[in-house]
This record gives sequence, structure tokens and C-alpha cells, in this order.
Amino acid sequence: MGLETVATSVALVGGFVVGLWYIFTRKDVTVSARQGMSPEGLKYGSGAPGFGNAKKEIDRKLAIVENRRRRQEVISGRLALEEAERQAREQLDQTRAQQEADRLRMMEEAKEAALEEARLASEAERKIREEQDEARRREEEEARLAAERENQRQADLLEAEEARLAEIAAAQQSRVASNNANTKAIKELQARLEREGAKSSDVQVSLMWNNYNDLDLHIVCPSGERIHGGNKISACGGELDVDANVRAETRKPVENVFWPEGTAPGGQYHVYVHYYKKHNKRRSKDPTKFQVMVNTGGELNEYSSELSKGDPIMQVCSFEVATKAERERMQHELESELNALKNKFTAADIDGSAQLSVEELATATGMSLKEAKVIHKKADKDGDGTVSLEEYLSVIDQVPSAPDLESLSNEETSD
Repeated sequence: MGLETVATSVALVGGFVVGLWYIFTRKDVTVSARQGMSPEGLKYGSGAPGFGNAKKEIDRKLAIVENRRRRQEVISGRLALEEAERQAREQLDQTRAQQEADRLRMMEEAKEAALEEARLASEAERKIREEQDEARRREEEEARLAAERENQRQADLLEAEEARLAEIAAAQQSRVASNNANTKAIKELQARLEREGAKSSDVQVSLMWNNYNDLDLHIVCPSGERIHGGNKISACGGELDVDANVRAETRKPVENVFWPEGTAPGGQYHVYVHYYKKHNKRRSKDPTKFQVMVNTGGELNEYSSELSKGDPIMQVCSFEVATKAERERMQHELESELNALKNKFTAADIDGSAQLSVEELATATGMSLKEAKVIHKKADKDGDGTVSLEEYLSVIDQVPSAPDLESLSNEETSD
């Protein structure tokens, strides 16, 4: 606004000076410079009015100039106001633009800060996960090492325990009486097994005693698994189907472990008896005598001993079971021998009666006549002077006897 005002003032002064110059330079104007001259002393050459009229003309022109100046000032003021308004708008626009830029900058900074915070949080979370993974790996490694140490400790304990048990078993087995099962024991065992609905097979172990105390039968299989009251069915197929006197139920208890016919794995088995609990019923006294019957392929062996409350578990005996392939081979050989014997009996049976005399038996078996007489007499159960193949087989050890306790007991009774 200052520059425009100065320009306007300069223009007005210039116009005023030009007007005075024009008045004084006109040819028809005579000016008297004497002192005391009145306005009327200024005369125009044309006889027009003098200085007074000129003054009026000047005043009029000055008024015109003043009006122009005022209009110019108004215009300048308006222009200055518009310029001020424009500048204010520009300043406002600049302020708004600056504020928007600041807002966008702040938003960008906030976004960057949020991204940085998210990155730092993700980095912290990753580090936490890595630390957790590392801690878990350390724990797993420590657990693995601890398990290895524990397994080694258990193995050492087991080895020491096995050595100790072997020593105990050696001492105990010196106390165990072993012999072939007698008729009375077989009959008693058969009665108790039938009473309990126990199962029989080609591999079977039974325990019996005569009071209300609780003895437990333990069988260690070739795999190392132990069959007992806490593990009645083993992975190798053995089963404890009778567990007696858990609650002092009978004075004639029996326990029984069997494998289904032909399924017992080959290898060595160990038989133990554990005095589990003493029942104070009807004054059951110690030591408690017991009998263990082991049936392997029809051959029964009896083991007897005694235990008192507090005694360590006793190893009674060990026995071997042939592998399935060996049993099949033996069975095949026995069947072949039996078929060959049948053919010999048929060939020696001259009259076709299926009954052989002493001479025919000697011919069929290749025995001497003296040997044939002894066997013939023993096999002739009905006393008719002849023997059948079945009668002959019943008195010789050509085929394995059946794991039937009743037949075994009846056979010994007849003798």
C-alpha cells in the first residue's frame, strides 16, 4: 500500500505543477508582479476576466485533481483491501496448506512410528519365541539326558537285582523239591482247576496251596515280560485266568497260567511264587507249603516248597519251550513215526483183527521175543492175550502224552 500511495501523490503534484506551468506560459495572460496587485490586475489578453477567474479555474481544476486523487485513493484503498484480503487468503491458504502438510507429516510419522513399534514388537516376539524354543530344546535335551541316566540307572539296578535274584534263586531252589507229578497231586490240581473253570493247554503252569493266605504265581516270559496279578494277559499270549485268595475265599486255592494250544513262544521261562498277603482267617499259619505243576508238551513236573510272610519272592524253576518251527518239525517226525508204526502193525496183523499177539508185536516193532512179552503184558489191559495199537502206544514213549490231567491220573491209578 505504501508504494501505491507515494505514486498517487507524485502524480497529483506533477499534475498540479503542469497546470501552473500551463497558466503562466499562455500568451494571452499578462501577469503583474507588483506589490499590492489585486486579483483584478491579472488580465487576459483577450479581454477575458483576470486573476480571479484564473483562480477559480485553478480551484476547479484542483478540485478535479483532488476528486481524482480521492477516487484514486479509494481505488487504491479498495485495491489495497483486495490485496490485503488476497494476501490474507493466501496466508490462510498457506496456513491451511502448512497445517495439512503438518497433519500429513504427523500422520506419516505416526505411521512410521506404528510400523517401527510393530517391527520392534515382532522382533521382541521373535526373540521370545526363539528363547522359548531354546528353553524347550534345553528342557528336552535335559529330559533326554535325564531319561538316559535314569535308564542307565534302572539298567544298573536291574542288573544288580538280577544278580541278587540269581543268588537268591540259587539259594531258594536248593529248598525246592522237584519230581514228576504224582497221581494224588494231579487229581487235586484237576479238581481245583475244574472248580475255577481254568483252561488247560500244552504249556501250562499251576500253583496250589492249602490255606487262606494269598500267594501269587509269577511267570517271566522269554521276552522278559512278567505275567502276574497286575498283568494277567501278556503280549506273548500267556494268560493268568485264575487268581486266588485276593479276599481269603478258599482254603484250597489254585492259580493258573496257560498259553493257547501251540502258541507259547519258544525260549526259557522262569516260574516264581510270591507271598503277597497273610489273611488272618481261621488262624492260617506259616510257613505256607505250596506245589507248582509245570506242563510242557504233556510232561508234568511238580515242584514243592514253602514260604512265610515277609520272605522274598522265590524262583521255583525254569523250563524251555521249543520254537514253533521246532515243534512243527517234531510233530511231523512223530506223525511220520506213528504212520510207519501203524503200517508195521497192519503188516504184522495176519488175521486182520487189529489185535497183535506177542509174536506179531515182536515182528511189528523189531523187538526180541522177550522184550515183546514184557511190553505185551503191560499193554494188555483187558487181559484178552492181544494188544491194539492204542494199547501199545499207552505204555511206550513213542508220542507225547496229551496234556489231559484226568487221563494222566486215571492211567497212574490203573497201574
